[in-house]
Amino acid sequence: MVEYIYPLISTITSGAFTVALVIQYMKRRKLHQLIWSISLFMFFLTTLFEFLAAYYYTSNPGSLGWTPLMYKLYYVLTPPMVALMGTGSLYLLTHKPYGKIMLIYTIIVTIPLFALGLTADVAGALETAVKEVGGTEIAGAAMPSYVRIFSPMMTIPGGIFLIVGALYSFWLDKTRKYNLLVALGGLFPFIGGLRARFGMYEAFYFLELIGIVILFTGFLLSWEYIAKREALGKVEKAVTT
Repeated sequence: MVEYIYPLISTITSGAFTVALVIQYMKRRKLHQLIWSISLFMFFLTTLFEFLAAYYYTSNPGSLGWTPLMYKLYYVLTPPMVALMGTGSLYLLTHKPYGKIMLIYTIIVTIPLFALGLTADVAGALETAVKEVGGTEIAGAAMPSYVRIFSPMMTIPGGIFLIVGALYSFWLDKTRKYNLLVALGGLFPFIGGLRARFGMYEAFYFLELIGIVILFTGFLLSWEYIAKREALGKVEKAVTT
């Protein structure tokens, strides 16, 4: 399959997902929905960068696909995106200040990541990485180690909070089966990121795509579940009044 197809579908899916989350936030005004909306918009941007890089690489033989600026923006957006997904889960599942602590932590770690990542010289490493991998699925391979060190500080806790949070929510209420899809959807990109961390870049775009599609499916089912619950509540209220 052409390399840019996977990130193209991911971009379309994450764009629709972002719009749906914003609509839900506008209706319900929950903080976790706002945080997830920001996170999904960042996901949309990163997959858009992947698509543009892969498309240009495929359409122009000899090109790298990535430009240094586009690659740096892509890289610095990814870790806080994952961290915010986990932060939203903490805000949703607990009334204690864990979500606030995670949000402050994410902001603190993001500041040096942005400062060092956006000023890093990646041109030479970018060319080497694309040629060695034979495509644009290079994840963080072209970024200096002093920048990459910040990534697991956000992606690991963010991914764990998202996945475990969804499983915990399902454990609390077995009728909310969509949480299993949320956990599974979070697992695929998490695995892709771990593989890339150890130099296994193949299927990175594919795992990302599978993850966002499953996550979006879980969200749509949760929206349906909430609508049915609210409709039932209105019926019960009408009966008792």
